Amino acid sequence: MLTAHWTFDADTIKDRSAIDSTGSELAARLDPGVAVVPGRVREALSFDGSGRVVIPAAPQLVLSQLFGFSIAFYVNVAEPPTGEWRGVLYKSVAEHDARGLGVWFYPDDLRLRVQLFTAKGPEFADSRRLEVGVWTHVALVVDPDEMYVYVNGELHTAVRLEQPVVSPAGPIYLGRDPTGLGFAGLLEDLRVYATALTGEAVCALLD
Repeated sequence: MLTAHWTFDADTIKDRSAIDSTGSELAARLDPGVAVVPGRVREALSFDGSGRVVIPAAPQLVLSQLFGFSIAFYVNVAEPPTGEWRGVLYKSVAEHDARGLGVWFYPDDLRLRVQLFTAKGPEFADSRRLEVGVWTHVALVVDPDEMYVYVNGELHTAVRLEQPVVSPAGPIYLGRDPTGLGFAGLLEDLRVYATALTGEAVCALLD
């Protein structure tokens, strides 16, 4: 079930807030370091490395391992590795909680590191290398047993979850997370699902 979808097209943004196209009226707030620019088909968000977008916590954005959940988006990184971790997406367990679900670019490689917290601690999954200046579709899928990282519809990593996932129920940050740097590049078509998508369903998101 699709619970939230931000295209970030210009006609969905008013007063520096992007509206969820599913009709829930969840607003993604753009800070001054984020611009709306031409994207793959229509518009996308442009991040300068210090800017971020914040989507406040909401009941429909509580991600539960019991039912499974998925997050998907398109990203286009504008620069090679910088020697620093660079945030793409972060969703905390709760407000002011250091634990969370996160997606970062490695300091020394254009691979993505995905983090998910369980009762035992963090679990990690990595993608293979992405390319600078190329639009790439990324999907993170979690079911009761495993988490999966898909890139352009291809399964890159599957990690067995031996302990229960601590549900990420806090805000979503795009770009710079609460404690680190953000990536420089473009992002669009963010989707959140309250179900674990199949590989076929992930491929169906590609356009």
